[in-house]
Amino acid sequence: MDSYKSMRWLPTLEGAAAEARRNVRRIIKNGRGLSLNELKRLLDSAAEESIESYLRSVGAKVSVISEEGETVIGCGGGFIIVDPVDGTTNLAKGIPFSVTSLASSTSQRFLDETASIVMDFRTGKTYTSERSKGARSGGLRLKPSRDKPLNEIFLSVDVSKTTISEPVCRVLAEARHLRQFGCSALSLCLVASGVVDAHVDVRGILRATDIAAGLMILKEAGGAYSVNGVVNGDFELSRNSKIKLVAASNQNMLEKLLEMLR
Repeated sequence: MDSYKSMRWLPTLEGAAAEARRNVRRIIKNGRGLSLNELKRLLDSAAEESIESYLRSVGAKVSVISEEGETVIGCGGGFIIVDPVDGTTNLAKGIPFSVTSLASSTSQRFLDETASIVMDFRTGKTYTSERSKGARSGGLRLKPSRDKPLNEIFLSVDVSKTTISEPVCRVLAEARHLRQFGCSALSLCLVASGVVDAHVDVRGILRATDIAAGLMILKEAGGAYSVNGVVNGDFELSRNSKIKLVAASNQNMLEKLLEMLR
């Protein structure tokens, strides 16, 4: 753990994310002729290998947790929770909503995270946070939107691969604007930035690795969230954790959404 504490984690995460973006963009440029599934597999593996290689090169001693499993680098110590490519299908199809996301933590619990980054593959734009220091993008502090009635909100949702429940239908009918970006980490960053007012994904198939970085950014920006019914709660940072998530720009909006989803 001493080696974990001595590491400057946000710059380390920034370097790893930049390396993943560099290699992914090279594959996109040279990947013509591959099938969609072949390209998606290549993008995921290249991004993850780039991140792990960078962490080794800077002497990090961590366990890297991703959708694929856990890799120990050095002698372990702390944890890096990674979604190498969030929005893989978007990236492979040329749809501009895809990011790499990384978070550092002293344990396998969300509330023990110390830093996080979400980086846009297309633009290189970053969203970052450090524990108790807020969240930033482009050097500016992130600020979620003000409270407003649900019939005025801009709502991000994910309802793919599932039957839409009656409570979710009520929320969808109430919101003024709906978007499904297909990229959980970016959706949370947009809520943290005040671009989107809330994000709802209560399918129960969302992974901890999908949201570990983005949710910390939202939390540090001052937003509110519920995981598996627990407001501003904790969860295990493991590949097997499945989460129902409601995230909002503020506590009042979160409570209104949760009431409608009951």
